[in-house]
Amino acid sequence: LFFREVGLSFLQIGILISIRELTTTILEIPTGIIADVIGRKNAMSASFTSYIISFIIFYFSTNFYFYIFAMLLFANGEAFRSGTHKAMIIQYLKIKGLLKLKTEYYGHTRSWSQRGSAISSLIAGGLVLYCGSYKIIFLASIVPYILELFLMTSYPNELNGNRMNISTKSAFSSFKDFLKSNDFRKGILSSSIFAAAFKSVKDYLQPLLKSTIVTIPILLSFSAKQRSSILVAIVYFFLFFLTAFASQ
Repeated sequence: LFFREVGLSFLQIGILISIRELTTTILEIPTGIIADVIGRKNAMSASFTSYIISFIIFYFSTNFYFYIFAMLLFANGEAFRSGTHKAMIIQYLKIKGLLKLKTEYYGHTRSWSQRGSAISSLIAGGLVLYCGSYKIIFLASIVPYILELFLMTSYPNELNGNRMNISTKSAFSSFKDFLKSNDFRKGILSSSIFAAAFKSVKDYLQPLLKSTIVTIPILLSFSAKQRSSILVAIVYFFLFFLTAFASQ
């Protein structure tokens, strides 16, 4: 909805989403190697910094090519965060002698993440209702990410993992050896196709909801954008609560 608000076509939006997903997939394993070399806390800090710069560009820019750059930064943040934070959770469970509970533990962790997303959906809807623009969400999102940076510094150092005592060049050489495995390539390809298809389609739910909402005769005292921000926020709130239940 933000991209439609600034005048981008669905083709341009699709290009941005494709760039995000492709870049995240490509960077997923290399960033994992870098995290093992520089330490996971440092990698997570790099992730949050990348997100914050991305949000600043999205908020202040109106140029499609700047949005591409912002999306590349966002994808970089995604790649650094996802596997790295999972590795920190696994490391924590190993230290506590709870590794046998990793599935249950991560499922509950994920469910609370989804509850947070549900609450943030309502906050985002309220911000758009108050400010009249979807752009404000990027500015507001910077605040929790800065808090995350401070939170990351409070993590115990043992969650950094045992840093690989090798050069980054050597680490990437090992990564190229992985790529020679047929089973490895098949696994990456099948996972990527499913994830890319799902993530590309799910974002188009927003304009679909908006076009449906404007035909429903409720909250008529508000403008079309205000009505859509309220009802889209409510729909996403319930969707995230469903995923929270599923994860748990």
